[in-house]
Amino acid sequence: MKKIGVIGLGIIGGSLVKAISKKGLSDCIVAYNRNPEITALAVKEGTVHKAAREIDESFEDCDIIFICVPVDVIPGIVYKLSGIVKKGCILTDVGSTKTDVMKVVENIEIPFMFIGGHPMAGSEETGYRHARHNLFENAYYILTPPKNTGKKYVENLAGFIESLGALPIILKPEEHDYAVAAISHVPHVLASSLVNTIRDLDDDKKLMHTLAAGGFRDITRIASSSPEIWKSICLTNKGNIILIIQKFMEKTEQYINALIKNDDKMLSSLFSDAKDYRDSFSEKRVGALFKTYDIIVDVEDKPGVIGTIAGEFGKRGISIKNIGINNSREMEKGAMEICFYDRESQINSLNILKSMGYTVSIR
Repeated sequence: MKKIGVIGLGIIGGSLVKAISKKGLSDCIVAYNRNPEITALAVKEGTVHKAAREIDESFEDCDIIFICVPVDVIPGIVYKLSGIVKKGCILTDVGSTKTDVMKVVENIEIPFMFIGGHPMAGSEETGYRHARHNLFENAYYILTPPKNTGKKYVENLAGFIESLGALPIILKPEEHDYAVAAISHVPHVLASSLVNTIRDLDDDKKLMHTLAAGGFRDITRIASSSPEIWKSICLTNKGNIILIIQKFMEKTEQYINALIKNDDKMLSSLFSDAKDYRDSFSEKRVGALFKTYDIIVDVEDKPGVIGTIAGEFGKRGISIKNIGINNSREMEKGAMEICFYDRESQINSLNILKSMGYTVSIR
């Protein structure tokens, strides 16, 4: 059985040790966290077997080490570990950007194999106390191995990731960074920019602040995430972010020109194209301009769980519009999404699931 090391017990690192422990994937989990009270808590809960006081020889016999810290801190930790770990050990990170980290690691003389990693799972909440063992179930987990990585190392790590319940996807670092810039990093910048714009435009009566609800809150929710984390992410992927923001500005100019010219056909075309593409993401989702009645349920991936929930709703006469698993859910709780036809069904279902012991939230 593998000896596993985890450095950093935040929401991701904490969920890793809880998942590994819950599934019995290691008989020795050693962990380090900057705040020793957290590692002490993890040991007390039985999710960690050994608490390391420093990044030291405690990790020397590990088969896999997960580095779960902000992206700008990762290279320094890799350098520390380079003189400690055994030959053949797999080091992997969970950072949101990959290209810069991979370039730095390539210049460090290492006896181990470093494979970049990025679980597409998480929550607006942070810290070990919000970690949960099923965070990775049915979530995409990107792996970015260097060109010279032996096949057995990639298969080893991918297999371990699968055992956590996640869905590993192999990408080149630059492919990963360009894609996440578009679907994660730029949306965060835009959400932050929109919130700052509304803040600047609002008057002393704070009318905009008072009326802000529904769609505005939905598309700006991610602006509430950690400023420090997002500063690091953006600075390590700035080239892709700038490029995509420039493309976004070009597209925005089309809307501005259509409005100036009263070009209703162009506006209709722009909105229709966006709706068609947005609706294609998943059958269970509808266009962003329409009201939806969704709930997010934190469930374990085990046979019968969807049937149990759907059956309970059926007994109560509640109709489900769509139900499914969200595989890419950074900054969101839960794995199952359920869509209803009306607000009443949404609220009733929320209360039913809470009474059944599920953790539920409204999107």
